[in-house]
Amino acid sequence: MTSDLITDKEFELAIEGMTCTACAGRVERQLNKVSGVKSYVDFATETAHLSLTKPVALEEIFQVVSKAGYSATTNPTHLVGASKLNKKLFVSVVLSFLVASLSMIAALQFDYWQWVTLILSIPVVFWGSAPFHQAAYKNLKHKTTTMDTLVSLGVLVSFSWSAYQVLFGGAGAASYRMMFSWLSHSGMVELYFEVATVVPTVVLIGRWLELRTRRSATDSVKALLATVPENSIIKVAGVETEVKTASIKQSDLVVVRLGERIPVDGVIQSGTSSIDASVITGESIPQEVEIGSLVSAGSVNLSGILIISATTPGNASRISLIASLVREATSSKAKIANLTDSISRIFVPFIILLALFTYLAWFFIGDDPNQALTAAVAVLVIACPCALGIAVPISLIMAASVGAKAGAVIRNPDTLSLLSKIDTVVLDKTGTLTSNQMSVTDVVAIGVNDPSEVLARAAAVEKGSLHPIAQAIAKADNQLTASKIREEVSVGVFGEINGLEVFVVNPDKSPIQLSAELQSGVTNLRKSGVVVIVGWGGYVTGLIVVADTVRPTSAVAVAKLHKLGIKTLLLSGDFAQSVEIIAKSTGVQASKSGVSPEQKYAEIVELKKSGVVAMVGDGLNDTAALAQADVGISMGTGTHAAQSAAAITIIGDDPELIPYAIRLGRRTKRTIEQNLFWAFIYNIVLIPVAALGLLNPLLAGTAMAFSSITVVLNSLRMRRFS
Repeated sequence: MTSDLITDKEFELAIEGMTCTACAGRVERQLNKVSGVKSYVDFATETAHLSLTKPVALEEIFQVVSKAGYSATTNPTHLVGASKLNKKLFVSVVLSFLVASLSMIAALQFDYWQWVTLILSIPVVFWGSAPFHQAAYKNLKHKTTTMDTLVSLGVLVSFSWSAYQVLFGGAGAASYRMMFSWLSHSGMVELYFEVATVVPTVVLIGRWLELRTRRSATDSVKALLATVPENSIIKVAGVETEVKTASIKQSDLVVVRLGERIPVDGVIQSGTSSIDASVITGESIPQEVEIGSLVSAGSVNLSGILIISATTPGNASRISLIASLVREATSSKAKIANLTDSISRIFVPFIILLALFTYLAWFFIGDDPNQALTAAVAVLVIACPCALGIAVPISLIMAASVGAKAGAVIRNPDTLSLLSKIDTVVLDKTGTLTSNQMSVTDVVAIGVNDPSEVLARAAAVEKGSLHPIAQAIAKADNQLTASKIREEVSVGVFGEINGLEVFVVNPDKSPIQLSAELQSGVTNLRKSGVVVIVGWGGYVTGLIVVADTVRPTSAVAVAKLHKLGIKTLLLSGDFAQSVEIIAKSTGVQASKSGVSPEQKYAEIVELKKSGVVAMVGDGLNDTAALAQADVGISMGTGTHAAQSAAAITIIGDDPELIPYAIRLGRRTKRTIEQNLFWAFIYNIVLIPVAALGLLNPLLAGTAMAFSSITVVLNSLRMRRFS
C-alpha cells in the first residue's frame, strides 16, 4: 500500500512517462528535495534508485513523482523505453526517407504526390514524434523549455501548415509541383512535410545512441552481480539445505564444492583449496587457501570442498559494494544532452517570441496575412535543430565505424569532452599489459638432467590437473604420458612415468628438503613468476617458472601515451615484485601493487582531484574504477562488466590501441565542435533574413538540409583518420 514506509536503505522504483534525459533529471531533482532521500534516475531503464538515510513514506515519493508529471510503481519493467524507441526509430527512418525524397527531388514528383507525403507524414508526426510532444507539454507545465520544445513546435507547425495548404490552400491539385524561389513574397504555396518528418527522425537517432550508452551502466551492474550464484548450500546442525544467496545471514556456514563460485564473503572453517579470485584481484594465478583464510564472493573453488563462515549477509558482499560503486560513478557523470538543453533554455523562447513578433509585424505592417504566416513559419523552420540533432550522433557513428575497423570503439558521448584533457592513464596489469594467459617462461635443470626432459616429465604429470599453472605446464610439452596421477591440494601433482614416480609441487610443500643453494635459486626465480619443483627418483631434478607474459606492444603503447603528454600509473592486485617487473619492462612511470578493487576506485577518485583520468582494465575487479574514471577504457577480451562500465572498448588485445583510441576521441571531439558550429551558423545568419520576409520557407528547409549535409560531410572526413 502507498501508506507504507520505505525502510530499506536502497530502494528502486519504476518511473513511467519519461521521454528524454531532461525528464529523468526533472524527476531526480524533485526526489532529492525529499528529506532523507538521495536519488538518481536512469532514463535507460526508466528506474529511480533511492538511497535513504531514514524511513520515508512511499505515498510521499509517489506524490513527488506525480507532481513532476510522471508516475511511479514498485514493480519495475526494465527497458520498455528502449523497445518503444526502436520501433519508433525504424518506422520514422523509413517514412521520413520517402517523404524527403518526394519533397526535395522534383523528378520524383507525380500527380497527387503531395497527398502521399501527407499520409506518410502522419505516423511520424503524431506517433514517432510523440516523445517530443509529451516532453514539450510537460516542459510547458513546468514553465521551462528544452530542445524537445522546439522540435515539437517545428514539427507541428510545419505539418499543420503543409496539411492546410494541401487540404484548403490550393496545393492539393494534381499538377502541383514544388518550385524553387529565393523570396518568400513570391506568391508560391510551399509545403514542409520533409521538415516535419526528417527533424524528429534525426533527433530520435541521437536519442537512440544515448539510450544505448546509458544502458551500459545497467549491464555492467548485472554482469557483476551475476558472478554470485543465486542459490547456495548452507549447513545447519549438520544438515545441508539449499537457500537463496540473498537470505544468507552473517555466521551462516556455507558449503562450496569443486568448481562452484563462492556466494558470500567469509572465513574458511574447513578444507584447503586453490581458488580463482580474479573477480576481485584481477590476477589469473590461483590463491592457496586454508582454514582461517578470508575469501570473497564470486571466487571459484578449484579443488576440494570448503565450508565457509559468512562474514557479511548474502546481499552485502564486496561484489555488491563494487556494483554500488559502479552505479554511483555512472550516475554522477554529466550528459552531453545537457549542453543542448542548456542552449535551448535561451534559444527556444527567443525563437518562439521572434516568430510571434514576425507574424504580428507582417500582419500589421503588410497587407497580406498569408505572407505574415509564411514569414513566421520560415523563422520556425530555419530554427529547427535538424543539424544539431545529428551533429553528435553522426560523429559518433563515424568514430565507431573508423575505430571498429582499427579495433577501438568509442561508445559514450560524455567521453568526447574529456579525452582531449586527459593527463593521466591508469593501467591494470593482468589482461591489459599482460596476456592473462599463464605460460612456461623458464626451465632450469639441476645436476646432469636436461631441461627438455624436466619439462616433458612435468607436463605429462600435470595433464591430470585442472589447476591453471598445471595446465600451462601441460600445454608446453606432449611427448610423454603419465599414469596413477594424484593431486594433493595446495601441494602439487604426483604420477608415474615408466614405473618412476614424478612429482611437480609447490617449493614450500616439497617432499624433499631443499638445500640453501636451491632455496636461494627458488627465491630469485620467483621475481619473474610462479616457481614449481620437479623431481623423480628421490631427487629434485629441475625448476619451472610459469608467468603471465607481457604483450608484445605494451611498451610501445606506453611510449605513445608519454608522447601524447600523458602520465602513466600501473595499479595491480598482484605482488610487488611482479608489478615492478612489468612496470619496468613496459616503461610505466609509477606503479602500486596489492591494490584491491575498492583501493583502485579510491585511487581514481584522488587522481581526479588534480586532473582528468583514464582507466584501462579488463576484469570485474576493474569495473568500479572504470566507471569512476573520467574515461574508462576496457580491453575487448575482458569481462562483459568491464566493457559495459567503460566508455571505450579496445577490440582484441593490442595495448597500442589505447593511445589510438585517445587520439580518435580527440579527433571526434574536434569534429563535433565543428559540426555544432555548422548546426548553428545557418540559424544565426538566416533567422533575421526569414524574419524580414526575405526567405522562402522552401529555401529555409533547403538551408536546413544544407547545414545537415555539411555536418555529414565534415563527419565523413573522419574516414581518413589513421
